[in-house]
Parts: sequence; structure tokens; C-alpha cells
Amino acid sequence: MNVVIIGGGASGQAAAKLCGKLNFSCRIVEDKKDKILPPADLIVTSPGVFPGRSELYRQALDSGTEFIGELEFAFRHFENRILAVTGTNGKTTTTELTTFLLNALDVPAVSAGNIGTPLSELCLGPMTQTAVVEVSNFQLERAPTFAPLAAALLNLASDHEDRYIGGFEEYCAVKRRIFDHVSPENRIRGLSFDWPGRRVTVNEGDLLIDGTPVLALSETLLAAPHNTENLAAAAELVLRVLPAGKLTDGRFAEAVKAFKPGRHRIETVAEKNGILFVNDSKATNPAAVLAAAAAVERPLVILLGGLDKGMDFSPLAALADHLKTAVLYGESAEKIGAVLGGKVPCFSCGRDFEKAFHAAAAAAQPGDCVLLSPACASMDMFKNYQERGDRFRELAENWRPETR
Repeated sequence: MNVVIIGGGASGQAAAKLCGKLNFSCRIVEDKKDKILPPADLIVTSPGVFPGRSELYRQALDSGTEFIGELEFAFRHFENRILAVTGTNGKTTTTELTTFLLNALDVPAVSAGNIGTPLSELCLGPMTQTAVVEVSNFQLERAPTFAPLAAALLNLASDHEDRYIGGFEEYCAVKRRIFDHVSPENRIRGLSFDWPGRRVTVNEGDLLIDGTPVLALSETLLAAPHNTENLAAAAELVLRVLPAGKLTDGRFAEAVKAFKPGRHRIETVAEKNGILFVNDSKATNPAAVLAAAAAVERPLVILLGGLDKGMDFSPLAALADHLKTAVLYGESAEKIGAVLGGKVPCFSCGRDFEKAFHAAAAAAQPGDCVLLSPACASMDMFKNYQERGDRFRELAENWRPETR
């Protein structure tokens, strides 16, 4: 088998290693250095390759050769159970939480996919663990036979519309492909959807499984509405592996209480002079920002901006009653300012993130929260959202009230 891989990032490199294990010949090609797609028996693309901007991707479409994504390639060679998570927001937390809960209940599990470890990487080892796979819309575009045991679609909101001619409707259709090869009873929907098959519910602050209360959300770090949605989906996924009795005997509740959400997700990084600094750099679309604003119970000075993914920023208008000031930066500053301008004081800081931070800190008073919740991707100014969040943390830790 002769395989050509488009894209030399983490997924492309992992796919190449898997080719080696399978004794397939392979070659990695990239638009920045390769102009012609070489002949192949199979073409595999990394999820980060943007179809509308890649000449190699266009050539692959025209080649007549089978053309799949890295997720699909890995799935064809993964020999254990897969649970999958997609949606606009909450994918990483739900994936991490599902993995954590399974391990706590004696089901060996590991997170993979869009969370950072390509599924191809797991294929290199013994494959003895259940894979809980975070799946992006990029990965679903070319995954025609991907068939997890169970899959969760958490929510749908404006995101990545620059990638699709059909805009939001096409984006949603791609997300729903995660259910194409999943049995109906294992097609899990988030709490925002009307789904008659729901086994995990929330009532008066309690999490219930098949109608039985199992824990009070107030005893966990997941009581905010967006995290309650993540927890409910994770519990639904666990119920596709274990009987309900395993989730109502106390160990499940203790595991949920022990779970701590990852960094860059409504993460308190400092509190100085009565001002709370919260890093929510992972909020890369408007719906995530609204969730963060609802979770932070203080007057807000917010930093918004970054890479324009062709999203609809109009939902941010709902923030107006909760904001004292909006500090805008990056490529999307003007578009966001058009939504918030006239409703809340806005200050634009161009592409100077440090200036934006200090403008936000100067606008805050004791009792306020300076919230980095950008509503945008980071790649116009940073390598990724982690680098953006780390820079915010560094600035917050070094900030002194006298620098106001």
C-alpha cells in the first residue's frame, strides 16, 4: 500500500508512524513545499489542512484515489472500543471527564483525537484501553466509516463558517455525521437538545441517573450550566459501557467530585486589589463566551478578539447588560465592535495583546473580573489558545495595582 499524507503536523506524523507499523510506504506532503500530489493508493489528510486554501487537497479531490482523514485511517486499524464526543463547545472537558470516570470505575481508558493525541498514535501500542475520542468537524469531513460504540453531540453554535460554502447549516450537518454509524440508542445529545432517550437528567441541583439522584452538583466543580451539560454527556457515555448500578453505588459520585476541569477554561489565574483575573482562552466562539459570562458572578471587563473564522458575532450583544467594558484586539476587533458598540464602552488595541490586557486591568475596579474569553481562535497573534492563555496568566501574575 502506497499512502500519501497531506500535512506534516501531529496527526500527519502519527499517521506516518502507523503506516510504518502496517508496512505501508508513505510520503508526507505539504503545500508550503510541494506543488504536485504524487501517485498513491490512498490519500490521508491531516485535519488542520484547510480545503479551500490547499492546492494539494484540491488535487486529492480530483485524483480519483480514495481520500480520507487521519481519524478514519486510524479507526480502520484501531482494535478496541471507541467513544466519541463532538459539538461546538465542551468537547475537551467532556472527553477528559469521560476518560477520568471510566478509569475511576475500573475501565481502562485514554483520551485521543482533537484533544491532542491523534488516534493513530494509539494504534502504535497494544490498544488495550477504551479510546475516548474528541472529534472536530474537520475530522468528520473525511471519515465515511467512522463507527464509535457511542457518540455525544453536545451542542451546536456558530463556528468555523469560513470553511463551508453552506455556512452554519453545512457546519451542523458535518457535526451530525458523528451519528452516521452509531446505533440510535447510543446517539447521545446534550442537554440543549430535545432527546427522548435521555437517561441522565438534572433536577433542582441534583444529577439523576434513570431517575435516581446520585450527587448534588454543588459538591462538584461542574455546577455551572455549561459544565453540567458536559457531565451529563459524560455520564451517558459511561452508561454505554457500564450498567447503571456502577454509577449509583457511590464511586461514580466520588469520582465526579474529584474531577478538575483543565486549564484555559474559566480558570482563575490571579486576584489582586480585589480584581479577579480569569483565563478562558479556550472560548473560541460566541456561545462559549456567553457560557463563561454566566459562570462568573462579578461585573465583567472582557477581552475579545482574535482570528476571524467567519462566525456570527451577533449573539455577543446579549453580553451588554453584564459588561462594564469590552477591550477588543486582533483581526476580529472591528466586527465585534460593530456588535457591541453603542451598548457598552469598547476600546480597541489593534494587535497589541499586552496593551489590551493593561487597558482591561485599568478599567476594572475592586469586585470586578477581568475575563479573557475571546470568542475567536488565536492564530492571528498566537500559536494556539494555550499560548494566548499563558500570556494572559503571565500578565496577570505580574500586574500591580500601581500600574493601573
